[in-house]
Amino acid sequence: MLRTLFSGARDAVARVLIPDVGFTWKRAWSLRLIELAAVSDIILNVVPVVSDYLPWWLTLALLVGAYVARLLIQNKEAASGQGS
Repeated sequence: MLRTLFSGARDAVARVLIPDVGFTWKRAWSLRLIELAAVSDIILNVVPVVSDYLPWWLTLALLVGAYVARLLIQNKEAASGQGS
């Protein structure tokens, strides 16, 4: 019963907040890059052996990429009329 309740609530929230989830997810590069930055930061801090292979600036580079993706790429798509 709880699974049905949560599933229905999730679908209702998705329809209200993000009408076209598939379209948004295909173009959400900033979100993907932020998630990668978080994962790389966790890996670098939790597993010290990996820090020899991953550079310390990887998290910063991914966050800068997310900033560029959000401001430049997604705004350009919205301005050209593809976003709606």
